[in-house]
Amino acid sequence: MRILDRYILTEYLKSFVLALGFFVALVVIVRFLDKDIKKFDEDISYWTAVRIVLYQAPRRIMEVVPVASFIAVFFLFGRMVRNNELTAMKAAGVSVYRVITPILVSTLLICGIFAVFYNLVASAAYHRANQLQRKIPPRRYRNVVFKGQRNRIFYIQTLDLKRKNIVRMMIKEFDSAGNLSQMIFADSATWSPDQWHLVNGSIRRFDRNKEIFFEPFKTKQIERLENPDRIARSDKNPRGMTIKELRQRIAYKRSAGQATRLEQVRMHHKMAYPFAAFVVVLIGAPISIRFGKAGFFAGLVIAFFLSFLYWGLSFATLEGLSENGKLPPIVACWGANVLYATIGGILLWKTPK
Repeated sequence: MRILDRYILTEYLKSFVLALGFFVALVVIVRFLDKDIKKFDEDISYWTAVRIVLYQAPRRIMEVVPVASFIAVFFLFGRMVRNNELTAMKAAGVSVYRVITPILVSTLLICGIFAVFYNLVASAAYHRANQLQRKIPPRRYRNVVFKGQRNRIFYIQTLDLKRKNIVRMMIKEFDSAGNLSQMIFADSATWSPDQWHLVNGSIRRFDRNKEIFFEPFKTKQIERLENPDRIARSDKNPRGMTIKELRQRIAYKRSAGQATRLEQVRMHHKMAYPFAAFVVVLIGAPISIRFGKAGFFAGLVIAFFLSFLYWGLSFATLEGLSENGKLPPIVACWGANVLYATIGGILLWKTPK
């Protein structure tokens, strides 16, 4: 059986690598020649635009992994059906389940690898692409709005973590009824472990939205409850955050009494989507055994149809409903996987053994 397993795995992985390489090259080339280069501002150099597209490439890879997996399994079983190899295996007492098992196991391992890749590599690359597109240096953040503890909202023009410096910061504090109670402004600020050090600013206090106190200052220290690193990360698009960063943001927002739906959806998405390839293969294996003689292009059409159906169901429908508070994030992000796995299991069960 080891010889048979080795043969099946070699042919499957060879087809998967070729399909993945083809689709990745196709997607990246199309992005280069189409909108990703043309849509940038005129003051962004061509080299910067190229870098942005390349940094976005890891996410594009994740988009085509399910398609490549389906094409690989359809091509493999289609050829085995046409060459009567599958018939010979059945005649030798090897069941369809036994033939499919090494493919499912290897696909599951591939999904695990891509889960790490999606979380660590693709997320960081996507964040860097956003920074380049917004012309922001890696350790500098602009126009940051951050909702902190004790009903504080921070408005920061520039936050430089490397130099530990802030240019123009405004802190608005609100009472329990949501009315503005105090506003602190500073031309610049630095920080120590427990305090903000403000320079050239003013403090205004309000009662029922009317100003009752004004005090300018040259320098002033106030209590610091927020971590500047966390403030900087608040400007980070959830798509560019790792699962660990999303969990930290969720924990902080919950402690501050803030909504966390979007972050929860992104977190569960990063855990669920890498396994789309597995459930697509689970459906693809019995389909390819039944219709493998239809040829490669038929498999390509079916692969795109199933993949786009997955994307439409998962991203456009279920995750959209979850972001609007209609579905729990875990149900929305894992729902398509569960549905596809169920359909694939039924198809596999009904496949002639």
